Amino acid sequence: MSYDIGVDVKGLGKVYNLFDRDTAQLACVLFGRQAENQVWALRDVGFSARPGDFIGIIGRNGAGKSTLLEILAGTRQPSVGSVSIRGRVAAMLELGAGFNPNFTGTENARLCASAYGLSNSQIRERLPDIARFAGIEEFMDRPTREFSSGMFARLAFSVCAHVDADILIVDEILGVGDVQFQQRSMRFLRAFSRDRIVFLASHNETAIPSLCNRAILLAKGRIALTGRPKDVAYAYHKSVSHELGQADGFEAEGDLSGPDAGAVHEQDETPAPSLADFDALGTPGRPGSLKAAALSCDGAAISTVSGGELVCLSISFETQPQHDDAVLAFVVRDPLGQAVVYRDMPAAAMAIGPGGAPLLEARFEFVMPYLASGAYVVDIALIARGGSEAGLIDRRDLAVAFTMISGHISSGLANLGQLSARICVLDPAP
Repeated sequence: MSYDIGVDVKGLGKVYNLFDRDTAQLACVLFGRQAENQVWALRDVGFSARPGDFIGIIGRNGAGKSTLLEILAGTRQPSVGSVSIRGRVAAMLELGAGFNPNFTGTENARLCASAYGLSNSQIRERLPDIARFAGIEEFMDRPTREFSSGMFARLAFSVCAHVDADILIVDEILGVGDVQFQQRSMRFLRAFSRDRIVFLASHNETAIPSLCNRAILLAKGRIALTGRPKDVAYAYHKSVSHELGQADGFEAEGDLSGPDAGAVHEQDETPAPSLADFDALGTPGRPGSLKAAALSCDGAAISTVSGGELVCLSISFETQPQHDDAVLAFVVRDPLGQAVVYRDMPAAAMAIGPGGAPLLEARFEFVMPYLASGAYVVDIALIARGGSEAGLIDRRDLAVAFTMISGHISSGLANLGQLSARICVLDPAP
């Protein structure tokens, strides 16, 4: 960035005065009397954020998450403390906030974009991209009072994604829209946070560790813990479990926190691309090489899958003679954009003939893991590993979409499948 971007919060507090009578409130306004009852929504909150920070804010209802985000967005003033924000802020705090229900989608998008400082020419240039990202091109000229709640959220998110913001604030609106929009949103948030700042408030113990590289646990308006997202999410889960009456004293073994979204791991050298390489792929060098992809079971195309089923992912593609060391790869992503399955295959294994650009079909057969129910997508890529044209040949995100139907799992990411279990007596009674 060409200028310093950052957020610094020091000694932040927000207090609300509660009055039993209207006369008491009037006396407080006229004579400066202190209210008999005060509630601190936030107290002694402090932290800093710099480009590259994706900060998750987690806590129970009433912990102060929304109040904190509103203060960061400038829609609410603190009672004490200071907030220093350097950069343009875009906020998604409340469904349809700032939208006039009698205005069309286009008119509301223009109004919101202008409020963020975009010129008329910039707005005119970006309106098609805003509508396309939201997936509501055919509804942009309709009054937004006719929009569903999901359409509202998608349009609001899309506007914020196209206003050149430096700091993005999101409050509990993830998961709206269809699977394509959810995946686009997750990709945008991850890309945005590489050189800018994101604040995300959520109750989702999976979303925070998956997306964020830092996290803050709020409890009764104060910061109870700040640090690695896995640690913070675990502490939140433990506090909720304790309040629900689950017993303490359980002896846990191993690292309960696990890796974070921003963790870096050393990897052994290998000629094949890794999942990290897949996510870092850039512009295709030869777009159009990937032709089609489909998911099938017993030879029939499917759009719903159950864990334990033998499925086949078929990918049709073309290669050039100079790409005899190419690798075909795919990754299955859950609704949060997390990779749950990754596999690749050397294209040479498919008997590429000399000369021309033969049309080939790769078939990956595998047993579908016992994943949580929801909408999943498959991204595919053709990658050249060496030579003068090393890099991405072609890529198709959202090449296949399917719905996971699972009767084996109600929470978490996956199920162990067929599990052998038995009970043994460790300390027999005398």
